[in-house]
Amino acid sequence: MFNLKVFNIQNLNIFFISILPIGLIAGSLISNTIIILICIFFLYDLSIKKDLIYLNKFNFYFLIIINIYLFLNSFFISENSESLIKSIGFLRFIILTYAISYYLIDNSKKILKVWTLLFLIVTFDILFEYTFGKNILGFKSPYIGRISSFTGDELKIGGYYFGFIFLCLFFLKRYKQRYFLFFSVLFFVSSFLIGERSNFIKIFLMYFLFFTFFTQINFFKKFLVIILFILIPLTLIFSSQNYYKDRYIHHVISKELIEKFQTKKEDKIYKKIISENRYFSHYYVATNIFKDNIFFGSGFKSFRIESYKDKFYKDGIYGASTHPHQFHFEILSELGIIGYLLIFSNLIYILFSKSRQKNQLLELGSFLFIIISLIPILPSGSFFTSYGATIFFINYSFLIRPNNRNKIKNTSE
Repeated sequence: MFNLKVFNIQNLNIFFISILPIGLIAGSLISNTIIILICIFFLYDLSIKKDLIYLNKFNFYFLIIINIYLFLNSFFISENSESLIKSIGFLRFIILTYAISYYLIDNSKKILKVWTLLFLIVTFDILFEYTFGKNILGFKSPYIGRISSFTGDELKIGGYYFGFIFLCLFFLKRYKQRYFLFFSVLFFVSSFLIGERSNFIKIFLMYFLFFTFFTQINFFKKFLVIILFILIPLTLIFSSQNYYKDRYIHHVISKELIEKFQTKKEDKIYKKIISENRYFSHYYVATNIFKDNIFFGSGFKSFRIESYKDKFYKDGIYGASTHPHQFHFEILSELGIIGYLLIFSNLIYILFSKSRQKNQLLELGSFLFIIISLIPILPSGSFFTSYGATIFFINYSFLIRPNNRNKIKNTSE
């Protein structure tokens, strides 16, 4: 598959990009090692091929400006001593993005074959763990109603599934068209069984948008497919063990709170909702931190410090954590309105540019991933962690890749 008989930098980087999902599952040390190797070999490969002009793009400089802002924000604003190093380290995701987009031009089939094979193995493992209570390596989830698969105690397989589901599904659609509906249902059911509510809702919304607006089938078939994907989770919730009912219904807002709301016994019901939902508590604290530092935020990677300060413990709501568990709140609280406008201006620019082009399926999958990722309120991982950023920028790379090698020389893109 990789033609390893011809040992060169390009084949080596294609190999590392292909196994990057394994690094994500194995842990930050391995994934970061792979990313750094990809970045080094990519820049060296560009230099010997005299293709450095590939980086001479408006969007590349846009990302560099964002990285510079992270550095300055860390240097002048943040109280977190590690933030300066992490802001410099963010450069690896920019280089990674352009490395993946560069090698996807001629090698997307090779790379997607491996990613899809790995995704199918993870899918099998999820079903195995659901059936037998432990995955094929013997890992057990520490929480009832949650499947951890190969990630063990970290319980983040849902983020991996959300990030790769449409890339792999659309790759299978290209080569296994007649099995597309089968794999669509299989992946959808597996995403539900993982037990991560937010990621499942995001996957459901991706399915809804795709089958509603981007499929060439008549209205009646679209209606049937959408009904199918609504009935599947409802059937699984109400026909399965109580812990699925608890995770998808009662863990969002407690039964007692619902009763108070219905009988109007609680005067300040919204504060009770916030205090009893840990994600809403994080959002509440992040909002107060933002109000305290509107323009520049409290500093890159500083939520883990600021959220523990007494002044942000208000109205009986305690939302301290390492990050607010939501992209918008994280960026606003740590980087302020300036950082928020920089980052989301770039994302809007990329999405708008891509929406004007005739997109292939893989680009459409990444487009839908980023659109859904930007939905406010729904919980997410940190935008700046190795795990979350890698998955995000893998999808981002599909939106910036040229359609053919001739466009590498086009510096106006």
